[in-house]
Amino acid sequence: MDLQTEVLIIGGGATGAGIARDLAMRGIPSALVEKGDFTSGASGRNQGLLHSGGRYAVNDPEAARECIAENRILRRIAPHCIEDTGGLFVSLPEDGLEYQATFIRACEAAGIEALSLSPRETLSMEPKLNPKLIGAVQVPDGAVDPFTLVVENARDAESRGSRLLLHTEVTTIVRTGGRVTGARVRDRITGEEFTISAPWVVNATGAWANHILGTVGLKIGIALSKGSMLITNTRLTERVINRCRPPASGDIIVPNDTVSILGTTSMRSDDLEYYEVTPEEVSFLVNELAQAVPAIRNERFTRAYAGVRPLVQEGETDDDRGISRGFVLIDHGERDGLAGLVTITGGKLITYRLMAEKIVDFLCERMGLHVPCRTHLQRLPGAGLGHTLKDRLLKLRRQVPASRSEILCDCELVPRESVDAILREGKVRALQDVLHRTRLAKGTCQGGFCVYRLLGVMNEMHREGRLGVGSSNRILKEFLEERWKGIRPVLWGISLKEEELIESIYKGLFNLKPEDETPGGQP
Repeated sequence: MDLQTEVLIIGGGATGAGIARDLAMRGIPSALVEKGDFTSGASGRNQGLLHSGGRYAVNDPEAARECIAENRILRRIAPHCIEDTGGLFVSLPEDGLEYQATFIRACEAAGIEALSLSPRETLSMEPKLNPKLIGAVQVPDGAVDPFTLVVENARDAESRGSRLLLHTEVTTIVRTGGRVTGARVRDRITGEEFTISAPWVVNATGAWANHILGTVGLKIGIALSKGSMLITNTRLTERVINRCRPPASGDIIVPNDTVSILGTTSMRSDDLEYYEVTPEEVSFLVNELAQAVPAIRNERFTRAYAGVRPLVQEGETDDDRGISRGFVLIDHGERDGLAGLVTITGGKLITYRLMAEKIVDFLCERMGLHVPCRTHLQRLPGAGLGHTLKDRLLKLRRQVPASRSEILCDCELVPRESVDAILREGKVRALQDVLHRTRLAKGTCQGGFCVYRLLGVMNEMHREGRLGVGSSNRILKEFLEERWKGIRPVLWGISLKEEELIESIYKGLFNLKPEDETPGGQP
């Protein structure tokens, strides 16, 4: 089924979805291909921080100004994806107050509101902070739900005519002479291969940028930096907590819905597909962050995970913290003599919309179009719809009769009707697609008590001919294997006891065994 469009977007993260929406709002046809589901890469593996820009104000003022500008825009266009927690940059005795003064001046220069607080004021706001703190600065940080944000951008783009092809990977860029004319792609579920023809191809794959460029013999300077994070079982603080010191590993806590996310590290990574969080990283994060919030030492952790940042690098350096968090737009026609191919990479989740605006402005200029960007003005379709735990409780309370209130995920109070609505759309092609669109499996048991219920619902839909999900046992095993990667680094105390319970349920009650294991012990 060969396709034709004006712009082919490769990558279904925040930037790719934002580009699709911007193009659609300007009336330019596009198709987006993503080898997994939306947010399968770094857009779904971050701390969910709505940056104020304060973190970069001293060392990277341009990135700081971009962050605060987009912070204000996202609050307008995506209020349902954001929790206005506010943030504190906390100074401990070992940090001193000299950096705090520099920090406040840098924030003011970047247009970031920064209010100095006394230790007493700070502790009254966040009583779990280290009582030995010597001061703090309040900034407009917040928390953002990256999954809802990306999916909402994609849905809006699709409703305006954009074509979205998930679980579809690019096998090669197609070129004719000195110009790109599209890409050859493969459906990873059906195996079907086809060509998407387009006079413009946008490489928005983030850390995978060089993988795509390699199909036409090109490469750009990117440092791949792995950042590891921990998820707590409870919400430790009400505000984002940063250490008020030069940027370093293990210096930020982000409250996100019912939990807190602790981070992060910065380590070079050579492998984009297979990387893990080590026990050493877990110990480091706990020890570092417990200096600011001592209660962390007694906290239960439900999961560890990591994402790979694409840092645009000029020259050689081993210090990833010293590389700008800004983004670059590369016209390969101008740089490499291959017209029609553009790469955009770097940046932050919070600057996705700005990155999309810049590249669509570029494309419009090349196409001779004069259509202004409106993504900073037009709210996302779900704006105004609550998604917090409080909102879910209120919704469940209003539901009648009781049968409509069947809960699939007890930890996060995800009702069956939410999943049914997603499945009825007929666009979900894998288990993970459902998990990316709900909070199912994001709670304390990490899916141990709810994913098998979800598979039951998916099987019901399958029997009705609406959804082909394949083997439920295979899907369940793949989920449990992936879940184990995140649980293993934090497996001690209560978490270890719970994992033993989950294992006994799936191996004992469900008789779930590896593919090559038979009752006789022979493969």
